[in-house]
Formats: sequence, structure tokens, C-alpha cells
Amino acid sequence: MFKLIRFIKGHTASAIIAPICKLIEAIMELAVPMIISNVIDVGIASGDKQYVITYCSVIAVLAVVGFAISVTGQFLASKVALGFGTKLRAATFRHINALPVSVSDRFGSASIVTRLTGDVMNCQSALNMFLRLVLRIPFVLVGAFIMSVIIDPILSMTFLAMTVVLAAVISCVLKLTLPRVKKAQKNLDELSRQAMQSLSGARVIRAFSKQDDTVGEFKNAADVTAKTNIVAARISALLNPLTFAVVNLSIIAVLWFGGVKIDGGSLSQGQLVALINYLTQAFFIIITVGNVFTIFTRSAACASRVNEILDTPIPEDGEKAVDFDTEKGGEVLRFDNVSFAYDGDYDVRNISFSLDYGKTLGIIGGTGSGKSTLVALAERFYDPAEGEVYFCGKKANDYKIAELRKNIGFVPQRAATLCGTLDGNLRIADESVTAEREVWALETAQAGELLKSKGLDGEIAADGKNLSGGQRQRVSIARALCRDNILYLFDDCTSALDYKTEREFINAMRAVSGAKLYVSQRISAVSGCDSILVLDGGKIVGYGTHAELKKECPLYAEFCASQQAE
Repeated sequence: MFKLIRFIKGHTASAIIAPICKLIEAIMELAVPMIISNVIDVGIASGDKQYVITYCSVIAVLAVVGFAISVTGQFLASKVALGFGTKLRAATFRHINALPVSVSDRFGSASIVTRLTGDVMNCQSALNMFLRLVLRIPFVLVGAFIMSVIIDPILSMTFLAMTVVLAAVISCVLKLTLPRVKKAQKNLDELSRQAMQSLSGARVIRAFSKQDDTVGEFKNAADVTAKTNIVAARISALLNPLTFAVVNLSIIAVLWFGGVKIDGGSLSQGQLVALINYLTQAFFIIITVGNVFTIFTRSAACASRVNEILDTPIPEDGEKAVDFDTEKGGEVLRFDNVSFAYDGDYDVRNISFSLDYGKTLGIIGGTGSGKSTLVALAERFYDPAEGEVYFCGKKANDYKIAELRKNIGFVPQRAATLCGTLDGNLRIADESVTAEREVWALETAQAGELLKSKGLDGEIAADGKNLSGGQRQRVSIARALCRDNILYLFDDCTSALDYKTEREFINAMRAVSGAKLYVSQRISAVSGCDSILVLDGGKIVGYGTHAELKKECPLYAEFCASQQAE
């Protein structure tokens, strides 16, 4: 948790004043029992009404001033905690967006969402509690003990014994609770994952009437989480009755032995009342310590999960900016003996090819042959395990990542549309794009009918739920065309289009300058390319033109025959 304290920057003054306010409040609290003792022993014992009124007024003033100072401290602590949570959440989100895709794959989207929301909130609550109690708890605890020693050193040993026993009880409870709290946090990740999966796949689930199965799976995960939390809560629930028992026994002991001392004349009635007051103050502080430790235990687990993300190193950014003369042309993309593995064995092996400006390259292969992996490597979502990827004559990792991607028009395999307007979805590529360029991009992507029906200000639902699959793909294509790029990567982005629309799009792209790489399982999408790469099992099994591959590559010829490309 202390590694995250840097996020209170900008609220340092409030973070210092808040504990001081709570300390002043604690000092006032410690003064009250001694004043009450004097009221009983002096004012009431002597029948001095004026004395009683004066000192009762002092107690009232201390209560009012203490309340005002306490509220100030609470306000400042909450302000610091809220600012801390805001900065931590923003920094975590910013860091996640800077991490490579492989790290996001490792954490999982459900876990990332839980860490970004619930875990950050728990850290924020822990800081709020820490600022309010960091000075108050030790001061009241030590101060109450010192005051009880001043009143009666022997009876104060009851105070010490109570503190030791309560500390042992709290330690045992926390030792049993901590593992279950950590397990509950992991169970929340699974709940988030299942909820996200159910929402994103709602249509498929309903289409196959699997609602009951999905609800059952979620219920089982929720039951596991509930059972873990219930066990932890039952153990934590023992804390209050055990501590109350210890404190009540301590009060009984003080009253018993204090009564004996009062009879002997070595202790006054007011001093006995003060002792019990200090004992009660210490009791509530120790109870607070137990609750604080429970919160801190949970927040420590949450902080470690947030730190796990923040401590994940961001890949080193290059220094070079892209400097490519489009008029002279030349090599845009080159793979030099590239191999890559997501996990375990290589998914692509020894891949080598090049693509020049103004040329087109098609990549075709069966499912799982590594086509999309090559696109991800070209976009530098991943770095190769072996070999090098070159962009415009230089190693891809020598460029600034942002500069590299500003020159690549990328259309993913799964069309990505965001909630908003059609114009807003297109402006993701370039905020300064003109309406004329947007219209041209939509027409080139064969989405003219979508433009006529919705207009640029037409609403797009989350994940493009109000669009067809083909419309979503064409919006993604138009987005990539909203700026001039050196390289265009089309990752099987015409799979939902009919053959006629696909051919019209490919023909329209001939007028667009730049190097173009088409990934597809359709012969119709790659047959017109200047060169075609055939993949099978992550290896190149054919490279050439459409006519050459039909004769020389059996796998390509099989694709042609099966799709009646003749």
C-alpha cells in the first residue's frame, strides 16, 4: 500500500492537517475523564455548585470544539482519499493502455476491470481510514494508559492485561480471515468474467436456449464467493463478542479492586470513574484497530493486485519518427525470419516476406495458420521471439510506437465499433478529419447506404448492436481510410460481406495509395494481389501470384477448387 502513497501528490497539505485534527480531538477526549474526576471529587463532594457548572461548561466546550475539529479532519481525509483514488485509477488505466496486448491477455479483461474498480476503491477507503486514525489510535491508547498509571499504577495493570489479551484475539481473527479475504477477491474476478461473457454472448446464449445453464454457472460462482465471504464474516463476527467479554471482565476487575481501594481511602470515587472512562476509551480504540486491520488486510491484497499492473514494465519505446518518401516509394514492410509463440510452441515459424509501397500482398491459410498473428506483429501488438520486423527500412522497435501506428491503417478481424455517432467512430483515426473525407471513406468501404440511412450524426449502439455484421466491418474499414497511411492492414475484414460488395471494395482500394496487406480465407479477396503468401501450420507453404500458386501450391489449388475460384 505504501508504494501507492505517491498518488497523494497535490494533496500533501491536507494529508498532514487531517491527522493533526484527529490528534487534537484525541487530546480533548483524554482531558475529559480527569475533569469529570475533579467534578466528582471536588465539586460534588464539597457541594460546590458553581464549580460543577464551570467544569461541566468546559466539558461542553471541549465537546463542541472537538466535534468541529473532527469534522474538519474527516473532510480533509475524505478529500485526500478521493483525490488519491482518482489519480490511482487514471494512472492504472493509462498504464494498462500502454502495456502490450500480451500482458492484457495474461491478466484477463475481467481481472483488469475488477482491479480498476473494486481494488482501487478499497485502496481509497484504506487511505481514508489511515489518515483519520494514524495518529489518533496510538495517542489515545498510550495516553489512556499513561493517565491510568498516574491515577493508580496497580489498577492500570488491568488496562495492560486487557490490551495484551485483546491484541492476541485480534491477531488470531486476522490470521484466520486474511487468506479467505484474498480468495474472495480472486472469486470476484471469476464473477466479473462470467458476467462479461454472458453480456457479450447474450444473443448466442438465447439462440441456443442456454439461459438456465448460464444462470446456473453464474449462481455456482456466486455461491462459492458467498461461502468464502460468509466464512470470513463468521470468523470476523467473533471479534466483537470476544473483545466485549474481555473489556467487561476488565471493568468488573477495576470496579472490584477499585471499590476495595476506595474503602481503604487510597482511591477516590472520581478517580475510579476516570479509570473506567480511560479503560472504555482504550477498548473502543482497540476495537477500531481490529476493524482497521480487517480493512487494511483487504486493501493490502487489493494494493498488491493494483501494483502488479503498475509494476509491469511498459515496452521500451523507440526514438525514431517515421520518415518515408511516398513519392520515391520503396520497401514498407519486411519480415526477416520471424518466429513467435503466444504460449509454448511457436505459432508462426521462420516467416520472411516483403511488401513495397503501392503493392498489395494477400495472406491466405486455414483457421489457426497464423494469419492474424502476422498482422499483430506488423502492428507491433507483439514483438517476435526470433527474427526482426522492419517498417520503412528500419526495425519496427526502433520507432516510437505511436509514430509507427500513425502510419498504419488497421482493420481488425472483429469489427470494433463504439457507442456514439457514426462520425465519432470515424474520428477515432483522425480527430481533424473533414466531413468530405469521411463521406469518401464510407463510399470506398461500400457503406454508402449506411451513410444515407443514418447520416454522419446517426447513433451507433455499444458494440454496433444496431448494425449488421457487414455494416460493422465497413465502418471499421472506413475508419482506417479516414487518414492517409503508408500501410493498410486488412485482417479478414470482409468475411461478412457478399462477394460482389467485397470485389467492389477491393477494386475501389486500387485508387488508394499505399502498401496494402489483405488477410483472408477467401480466394476472391487475395486473387488480385500482386503477390500471395500461403500459410499452413504457422509456416509458409507457398508464395507467388494467383496463377503461379494454382500450379505450384497444392494447398492453394485446393482452396481454389473448394471455393470454385475458376
